Amino acid sequence: MSVLALLSGNPRSIMGKPKKETLLNQNPNSKICLNCGFPNRTTDSNCMYCQTSLIADSGLISWCRQTYYILRWRWELKQKRETEHKPDRIPIFKAVGYFFIGAVLSGVGLFLFTEAVNSNSFSKGLIAILFLFYGVFTLKGLFTKK
Repeated sequence: MSVLALLSGNPRSIMGKPKKETLLNQNPNSKICLNCGFPNRTTDSNCMYCQTSLIADSGLISWCRQTYYILRWRWELKQKRETEHKPDRIPIFKAVGYFFIGAVLSGVGLFLFTEAVNSNSFSKGLIAILFLFYGVFTLKGLFTKK
C-alpha cells in the first residue's frame, strides 16, 4: 500500500477492491450456469445456486445457451419481484376505510355543489367539484383492478 493512498483518505484506495463481487454484475467474464442460468464469479467451479459444475465448452452453441439462461434468469427475477410487490387483495379494514372516505368525500361534494348552485357561487362550485371527484376516484380505485 502506498503512502499516497493512506494520505488521500479514500477508503477504497486504502482497502483496494472489495472482496465480494456482485452476482448480477454486467461483467462479461462471469460464468453462467448452464443448468439453472445463475450468474457466478469466474473463480467458482460449481454453481452457487444448484451446485452444478461450471466447466463449459466454448463456441457459438455455448454462447447461445448462456444468452438464453441470462434472459430466462432475468425474466424469472422480474416475475418474482412483480408478484412480491402486488398484493392479491386489499385487506378488509383498508377497503372499508377507502369506501368510507370515498363516500364522505362524494357526499360532501354533492352537498357543497347544491349549496353553490343555490348561492350562485363559482368558487364554492369548484371546491365542490374537487371534493366530488376525489370521492369518485377513491371509490373507483377501490372497485377496479389495476
